[in-house]
Amino acid sequence: MRWTRTLAVACLCLGALAPLAHAVPLNIPAGHPRLWYGNAARLAQARAYYQTTPFTPAGGDATDLNASRALRGLIANNSGDCTTAVAHLVAWTTTGQGSFRDAIRQQGDGLMEIYDWCHQFLTPTQISTLVARWNGYMDTENADNFANRGSEANNYFWGRVRNNLTWGIISFGENARAQQFIDNALDLRLNTWFATWYGNFGRGGVFAEGPDYGAVMLSYPILPFASAADFGYDPYNATPFFREALYALIYGSTPGPTTTTGQFSGGYLLFPFNDDESFRNGSVINVREYLGDYARYFGQRAPASGNARAIRAWLGNTNAGRGWIFDALGGTGNPADITSLPLDYYAPGSAVLYSRTGHDPNAMEVHMQLGTPGGVEHRHRDAGTFQVWRKGRWLTRESVGYAEMVAGFAGNGSVDTEHHLAHNGLQFQGRTTARWVGTGPIVIPPGVDRGDQPDGLPRVVRLQHMPDFSYLVVDFSQAYRNTNGRRVDWPYAERALREFLFIRPLNALVIFDRMRASSDSLLPFYGTTDWVERSDPLALRVGASQVTRSFIMHFEVAPTTAGNRAQATLGNQVSELITLLPAAPVFRIVNEDRPGNEAAGQFRLELDSVGSTESYFLNVVHGRDLGDAQLAASVTDNGTRWTLQLSHPVLGNATVNLPKGMVSQGGNITIGAGSTTLLNPFVQGFSVTADGPVWEPFDLQMYDGFESP
Repeated sequence: MRWTRTLAVACLCLGALAPLAHAVPLNIPAGHPRLWYGNAARLAQARAYYQTTPFTPAGGDATDLNASRALRGLIANNSGDCTTAVAHLVAWTTTGQGSFRDAIRQQGDGLMEIYDWCHQFLTPTQISTLVARWNGYMDTENADNFANRGSEANNYFWGRVRNNLTWGIISFGENARAQQFIDNALDLRLNTWFATWYGNFGRGGVFAEGPDYGAVMLSYPILPFASAADFGYDPYNATPFFREALYALIYGSTPGPTTTTGQFSGGYLLFPFNDDESFRNGSVINVREYLGDYARYFGQRAPASGNARAIRAWLGNTNAGRGWIFDALGGTGNPADITSLPLDYYAPGSAVLYSRTGHDPNAMEVHMQLGTPGGVEHRHRDAGTFQVWRKGRWLTRESVGYAEMVAGFAGNGSVDTEHHLAHNGLQFQGRTTARWVGTGPIVIPPGVDRGDQPDGLPRVVRLQHMPDFSYLVVDFSQAYRNTNGRRVDWPYAERALREFLFIRPLNALVIFDRMRASSDSLLPFYGTTDWVERSDPLALRVGASQVTRSFIMHFEVAPTTAGNRAQATLGNQVSELITLLPAAPVFRIVNEDRPGNEAAGQFRLELDSVGSTESYFLNVVHGRDLGDAQLAASVTDNGTRWTLQLSHPVLGNATVNLPKGMVSQGGNITIGAGSTTLLNPFVQGFSVTADGPVWEPFDLQMYDGFESP
């Protein structure tokens, strides 16, 4: 955990196990095993699987090894395995294990598996000692000033959900406080804290801390949640998050095997975001069991449902790593169960849109990450970023890292990969959306003092899903600022809207930025020492017209530039940026590499706009096979609107009308010989049912030359 990022907020932290208004009753049997194998059919299935697919206990540390022994001891009735595992459990204490938080999170599940699966080998005295010891461990975790309330997307939070519930279930009947721990996990953490977080940031199922750390939201609770369901209360029915996460996972994975220049090659990857330590080695899909375990379980949870069929197909395609106990569940997938899904998936909680041309390895996919979710500790400042994948290569992606350094703005100095410069964002005076402290972005009721939180979170104001295109507009205007006179304000932005139009037949992503700069830096406060940002070399006191606005895009290899185009060759793919506004762009190419962090850096294109209060960027990102013709692109100023024309000798053509101004309204698109389609002025409805994602229909009509509902 990067502790320097986390400032505890006392008012958001809860003490140990306060009495709860509602207990969650479970019909826990007197005997053992209870965890996972309290389900007799599941235990019988595992024993049958062991006859054809035995395993030898193994693990990355002593606890993993002994938990594996406990599993074989239970499945194969091997008393020697259990005797050895129990000795490890009884001797284990947090002393000498390093960080208490890490020891309990990383080893707690394995130790509790030993307690349950080899319970008959524990003496009454040992049980009494372990109950007192582990009650104390749980109390320490629940009274922590870190990763409890306010950190609902954090990996430590989910370790505590798992540990509280597991300990409550397996110690029930011999621990007078067992129900308290069950209630802490289910009533307090899941049904109160997490339910609030879900309503604010979780809708759509994006595991918000990223592939490495966010993935544990899906994997950590499987065994105790399934066990609770066996005993009468199914936590997975308490929230839509976990069924939605099936599709955040499916769409958040590349549609085919992927090569990252100079790094991993050959398997499916997740689109990276936030701290991601394993991306260069194959992402969490290939180096851990988190997502494979989750997919295998949900593939068998309601096996006839569309959701189960889709995740089985994903697992069949990716062959994501998974543990023996989950492979014992069986289940294979049909790729057709993915190809029938919509081409777009939207997660409104984190404001993420995945948009594809298809679900096969020859597809192109765009990942648009617009929001700044709360409850996240492993966070990057990446609101407004986009990434593009095509036919196994990254046409553009963020510079992935965890506490690694890349070159600063214009190549000056160095910044951490959490910095916005490591992403494909929109900047005012070298920065993107506002700085935050403490818990990160949180939902604050109107009229309540925001402290150092941004004036508002990013807002998706238009969204449209169509067979040939997707369209999204996000308003960042409030998210760039911390209010005039705040110590962490960055006083250079007044209006900032980013529009994305992905035209599937052309394999083209249109990015239209509307920008109005601010003169607020000239106010007296910004000349005082109370403004802590004044030491930044970019913190100049300038009028609005002199504020530098920058479009950022990354390439894995050094791009070549000619006129208004920049392109890079990546294996058999070509990534090209075409800039239409400003009319005479000047590209600045920065080699991000810093000594010792060369693997993190890429080549960053910086495009500036300065000299007027209001300005626009109009860029087209195009992907094509090496040797194929370029996409022709031009823009015409028609007074009140810009008319963009795109043409390709094989793929066809499109005309897009985008009205001018600092408010996004109106507009239309014509693709090929098809009819003109109006761009939706509102956010199209979207939901995930038991059988998959569903886009709601909408109707538009003309009003003063533009559409209105």
